Amino acid sequence: MKKKTIIAAGLTATLTLGLAAGVYASGQLTQVKAFLNPSVHVNVGGSQIELKDEDGSALTPLVYNNRTYLPVRSVAGQLGYDVYWEGSSQTAYFTTKSDYLEYRADEQLILDKYGYTLQIPSSFGGKLRPTVWPAESLVDGIKSGALSVGTLSAIDLLYLPQDAASPEARVLATVEVIDQAKWIAESHDAKDSVLGTKGEYVYVLRNAMENPFGAGTADNASYKAIIDHLTARGYDLVLSPAVSASADIVSKLVGSWTESRKGTVMELTADGVFYRAGQAVGNYLVVDSSHIRIVADMSDSTVEFDVNGDTLELAGQTFTRNK
Repeated sequence: MKKKTIIAAGLTATLTLGLAAGVYASGQLTQVKAFLNPSVHVNVGGSQIELKDEDGSALTPLVYNNRTYLPVRSVAGQLGYDVYWEGSSQTAYFTTKSDYLEYRADEQLILDKYGYTLQIPSSFGGKLRPTVWPAESLVDGIKSGALSVGTLSAIDLLYLPQDAASPEARVLATVEVIDQAKWIAESHDAKDSVLGTKGEYVYVLRNAMENPFGAGTADNASYKAIIDHLTARGYDLVLSPAVSASADIVSKLVGSWTESRKGTVMELTADGVFYRAGQAVGNYLVVDSSHIRIVADMSDSTVEFDVNGDTLELAGQTFTRNK
């Protein structure tokens, strides 16, 4: 059922995000003349709500240029969303309310493939952002030294500074998935430590960074609180059965294919990347001998497939293998 919001005001209502004063230290701002309008009421699902900030203080809608502006975080919370502000990119993120920070569909597919996730409390939203490395970027990451040799998947934990004077997100640590045989065979940095093992994979904490912020600053305290939490809880690593079909089934799908009617060229790589017309457009995961999950074009779907020699039937379309 879709949620319906009724805004009891004679003007068009627009949402605005409440931010700390330090965030405004930007050359992109234009000064305007606006008015507070305490007579505006907001009704969600048949009930009138009170507009309050995170500290419980009352908030008043603004009127500017004949439009009413409402505080995003207060209203979004009533609609089932959390709102996080990232000062470095001047971006407001809306996520469905959850106990934990959520991943995009393409990221979740990679996590499912390797049977792991970091269940980081949503209370760290706006301060910490887990980012899964795209499969097509792993090789470059290994070459540059950002990732260990043999890394199959990785999550960067990005700390988002609260002080506008330090706008760049910083990699707090990286959690890697490595084949156990390669992990045993390679030498390791003293800072690398094993968080867990399951099946053929070892899950490794790499490059946990020292607190880069000066003592007595808000970011120093925030960074320390996050590190203390992650260290005490094994970086919130949760392991689950990896979703993967046999190598024989996967090998039949890997390669370049041409659709019979429109001539569209599709390629499925061994590392789970889905290409169309030479461009990486998503990821795929072979669920079992007849189903494949594809995350591409803003959709997440599981469809049937059948490979017969050089012919592939996929989601009602016929493809021929390119030689």
